[in-house]
Parts: sequence; C-alpha cells; structure tokens
Amino acid sequence: MESTNALVIGFQNAGVTKGMMILLALTSLTASLLDVKPYLHLQLVPHITKYRQFWRIAIHPFAFANSTELLIGEILLYNVGVAVERAFGSRKYSSFILVSSLLSTFIASIAILIGHKFGLNSIPAGPYGIIFSLVWQQYRIFPSLYHFRVLGIEFSSKAFNWILAVQLLLSKPPSSLLISLAGLLTGYIYRTDTLFPLPSLSISRRRLLVKRSLKTYRIPLSLYQLLSRLFSPIIGESLPPRRSQRVLPGQQSQSQIQSSQRGASIATALNAGATNQNGSARSRLRRFLSNRTNPAPPPPDTSIGAGANDGDIGGREQRGGQGEQREPGTATAAMGEWVNEITGRGTRVASEQEISTLSNMFPNLSREVIVRALQTNDFNTAQAVEALLQESG
Repeated sequence: MESTNALVIGFQNAGVTKGMMILLALTSLTASLLDVKPYLHLQLVPHITKYRQFWRIAIHPFAFANSTELLIGEILLYNVGVAVERAFGSRKYSSFILVSSLLSTFIASIAILIGHKFGLNSIPAGPYGIIFSLVWQQYRIFPSLYHFRVLGIEFSSKAFNWILAVQLLLSKPPSSLLISLAGLLTGYIYRTDTLFPLPSLSISRRRLLVKRSLKTYRIPLSLYQLLSRLFSPIIGESLPPRRSQRVLPGQQSQSQIQSSQRGASIATALNAGATNQNGSARSRLRRFLSNRTNPAPPPPDTSIGAGANDGDIGGREQRGGQGEQREPGTATAAMGEWVNEITGRGTRVASEQEISTLSNMFPNLSREVIVRALQTNDFNTAQAVEALLQESG
C-alpha cells in the first residue's frame, strides 16, 4: 500500500484534505494580514487563568503563526493526509480529524496544567496534533516502498516525511514538542481498541454516551452530507491525473510493439515472395508506391518555345532537386534533430536490414530520406512506412 502513498498525485478522492489545506492557508494569511497572530496560541498563564480566554482552546488549531510552519504543515498534509484519506474514506477521515483535534488538545491541556511550573505553559498555534496523528497513521498503515543507506545508516521511503515532522516538532520548543507528542499519542490511541465514552445521537440507543473505541466513531451521516453539499462547490472536484503517453528512449508501448511486428511481417512477406519467385504482390506494391511517390507530371505548355520548354524543364528539375534536398533543412527536421539530441534517440544507427527493407518498398527514394524517416520515427519500421507514404502522397 505504500505505492499509493508514494505516488500521491493530486487530490482525487481526498477532498477533506484539500479543504483543510485551503482553510489553513487562508486563515494563516488572514491572521498575518490582520496582525492577530498573538491571539492564536493557547497559554495557561495569563490567558486562561487571568483573562479567561477559553475561546483560544477552540481556535488555536486553525492557523499557523508563521510562514515556515505553514509550508512544512502543508507539505506534510499533502504527503500524508491524502494517502490516509484514500485509505480511510472521506467520512471516517473526517471523524478521525475531529477526534484527533479534540483528543490532542485535551492531552496537551492536561499536560500544561500539570507541568506549567516546569516551563510547559503554552500550546503553539496550528494543527500540530492532527498532523502528527496523521504521521502515526502513515507509519502504522503503509509499509515502506524502498530502503536506502546514507553513510552506512539505513533509511526508508518515509524518512523524508519524518525529517519534515522533526523540523515542525522542534519549531517552538518546548511547547511544539508537547503538542507534537500529544498528536503521536492520539494517533496511537486511535488505533487501539480502548473504550471511551463517545456521544451518541441515535434515538434507538436512548443514551447520550456509548462506550466504544475511537476508530469506530463516525460523524452523523446527515451532518457529513450537509457539509459535503456546502463545501464541495467551493473546494471543487479533483480529476485523476493524466498519464503521460510519452515513451522514453529504449522503451516501447504495446501499440508500437504491435506496429513493429506488423512491419516485420510485411518485410518477411516481401522476402518470402522474392525467394519463392512469386513477386507479383511485391511488384504491385512497388507500382502502387511509385505512382504515389512520382505522380504523372502535368502536360507541357505548347505555347512556349523549345528553348523555354528546355529552360522550364531544367527549372522544374532544379526545383525538384531542391525539393528533395530541402527536407533536411526544414523547421520540422531541425526540431526532430533537436529532440533526438535531447532524448538520446539519435545515438542509434539504422541497421542495414531496416534500410534495405524500406529501400525495397520505396525504390525511388534515396538512402538519406529512408534513414531520416527511421530516425524520426524511433526506428519503428511500420511508422516509418506510414510517414513515407504521407510525405510521398
């Protein structure tokens, strides 16, 4: 399942994470522009004990205090949150975000109540608890895709996310360390089967609180559908990423392989016809191709004298010669040579068998034209035949 995490591209089936990232960026930017960043963090003394600013408990996860934390947080949400949401499903993922935010804030609040005498007095602004709870889910759900060594130390594919997480963890010690550990603890508790008294809105149970594990909790379906209808037009729907159809040098798609096989079968049929002295099909193909490559010239103008006719014929021959020689210098040919130099396709030389095959099929074309057709079509015989037919037609 790590391949899903490693190849995360776009926000397909991850609308909740996309909405969180947009909301987090907007609230952090707004707080910076309005100069209200001092009101974002949660501090026990004096904000709670003296001024009774309990609203800080609810708003502190909605915005980061500086751009560095915002950047690292957005990258972690994209790298980790998208994969976890695809694994959970949007409704379970939304329930997980709600549970992680509340539980991590509760654990951190209890910690500052107990340890404020030792310097643990505040919680920084930002969804630290949610992000580190997501990091724990990624660690437990997805196996590593690959491993590598640096200076003899082995690392996994998850090391890059852990490096970013450590930077966020050490951004504002010791308060950032406290809320980050609370988020990791929340992620650990979420995956256990520990029973907690959770609110129940079901009328059939006739109880306000029901003991069950955190991972079984779901927000009410009606509330989820209402929020989905409200925010889906704003967030938008992410389409699946378009897969590239470009083939790297040395690689061939299935269609190209089939085209090569068709071209090889044509060449084999021609060779077999020659060896069996049954060249009628070959001669008909040659006549057909020669008619297409060398159409009948227009009738000469009889009103012009013989000298003019000779000059016109010479001019036509000269223009025809220039027409055959202008192809290497055209913009299309120059662009093809430039692309060949970049992609490395020009490093291969056309084999004599390929050249002879096309020479038998196009006897009126020069060797240079056939070699150029093979090079521009990545030495695919069938595609080179189609290109020469189009040029000659």
